[in-house]
Amino acid sequence: MLTGATRLVGLIGNPVAESLSPRMQNAAFAARALDWAYVPLPVEADQLESAVAGLPVLGFAGANVTVPYKTAVLAYCDELDEFAERAGSVNTIVVRDRRLHASSTDGLAVAGAVHAEGARVLILGAGGAAQAVATALADAGAAAITLAARKAEQAEGLALRLRTIFPDHEVGAAEGWPPTTESAMLIVNATPMRESPVVELRAEHQIVDLAYSGDGMETGLVRA
Repeated sequence: MLTGATRLVGLIGNPVAESLSPRMQNAAFAARALDWAYVPLPVEADQLESAVAGLPVLGFAGANVTVPYKTAVLAYCDELDEFAERAGSVNTIVVRDRRLHASSTDGLAVAGAVHAEGARVLILGAGGAAQAVATALADAGAAAITLAARKAEQAEGLALRLRTIFPDHEVGAAEGWPPTTESAMLIVNATPMRESPVVELRAEHQIVDLAYSGDGMETGLVRA
């Protein structure tokens, strides 16, 4: 039950209706007997600045940020941690003394779940999640990173950004869509696509799919 003392945490994105985060986070709060509530906050693009600025005004303790605002939200945060600043991506905002402190855990979670050192990585997508994942995998020692997106210019732009941050790494953009997977050892889907595997897979591939179905069913990439 919500009370006047309940601490609020939000999920900023569009759409957010199918997100499992409120269910998971509220279950965790209940298990810890915390008087906290996690609420979805569907936000239109032209209202993003107002929504973020409203977090401390409305007494929110913080918020997660999801598609499509992980890069756009940077401009409205007061402070970025070192990783979020390098990645150019944010998925977590914490309100402290009415200031917005931003960080990113997407990439660190992926890097901690796979064997990245020496791997040749193919990342599907070139948005905020892809930026965070690519940065974390480069930090973890990936031998090469290839970005692939339906809009080739987005993949090329992200590849250029990463080469600036990691001048000693092999970073490039795939030609065409869907990309080939011949040289990939690790494939990360950082797009919302979940119905089909998108790319050709082999038994030796490590697979990470950031997309998921609201009903808990496996995505096309995981099934394949």
